[in-house]
Amino acid sequence: MKAKRTTFVGERPIFSGSPHIVEGGFNLDVANLNFNVGNTIPAGTLSIFDEQTREVKLIKTGEVKAIDADDAKKVTLKCNDYYSPIFAVGDKVLKTVEGVFADAPSISKIEDNTSEEGGSYTIHLSAAIIGLAVGDVIVQVISDASKNAAVVGSANSVTVTDTEVESEETGIDVSNDTMQYALYERRVLPIPASQKDAEGAYLKGNSHVRLSQSY
Repeated sequence: MKAKRTTFVGERPIFSGSPHIVEGGFNLDVANLNFNVGNTIPAGTLSIFDEQTREVKLIKTGEVKAIDADDAKKVTLKCNDYYSPIFAVGDKVLKTVEGVFADAPSISKIEDNTSEEGGSYTIHLSAAIIGLAVGDVIVQVISDASKNAAVVGSANSVTVTDTEVESEETGIDVSNDTMQYALYERRVLPIPASQKDAEGAYLKGNSHVRLSQSY
């Protein structure tokens, strides 16, 4: 694991204080989800850790920054100097998780220019997402037992440091308890409303991960 910046303190912390880190160490689940070697998984990414398999699944999300006026299948997602989306070609994505999995648009191409100054991150879809608008959050979907679209799962944690995806095993640390502190939600990849409690104060899947709207 390669941490590229400090996340607890420093220029732009994502936690208001040091959170609890789940002990034992985990590896990124690459058997069920696709990742691009060399890409950086940002700190604060929604995650699902499994203490039996010692693996972590990630919930991939992105916020729409722009939709091409001539081609609604070309969608630019929000990114900045601190994070960018972690989608891979072949991922299927939706704004509202519903319908048959096979019908969900898939990502056919990614233009990742985030390494450049003022860079951008644009995805090309196999089909336009109906009703998609600037500011919406899209999320990766998988197939459930009935072959319908479903989210990867309910997040029970978040990643704690920036982590570079390795060609073999990728070690990754997660927090399942922000303790008396909170995650600065506006400083990380978007968290869909479906992953939060009714008030938006905690993760629905783990009330020990508190969220803050402070900048």
